[in-house]
Amino acid sequence: MSTGAYPYKIQPGDTLIHIALRLDKSVSEILSANPGIDPYNLRVGENICIPACPLNHRPIIIQPGDTLYQISQTYGVTIESILEANPSIDPNYLRVGQRICIPAACALR
Repeated sequence: MSTGAYPYKIQPGDTLIHIALRLDKSVSEILSANPGIDPYNLRVGENICIPACPLNHRPIIIQPGDTLYQISQTYGVTIESILEANPSIDPNYLRVGQRICIPAACALR
């Protein structure tokens, strides 16, 4: 179960694989959130839903200077639990603006 979703507007040249990679989601997650879309015929300007984090996770957006260590300290969770909740992220390359899920967040940012 998710905490909801956020919209994404299809841009020229977008493919479902490119969108999934850019937004750190799997193609199957996006398809599950959008059962009516044709993955082989995305329409420019069409809005699709990008699933947010699971219910017991908190979504955050990577800010300049963020590291997994700093995030783990801020939210009181382990780096391993962050990686488990976000299997598609590269722990050595967090991108500013990237959305990740923080499991069982216990501190406010």
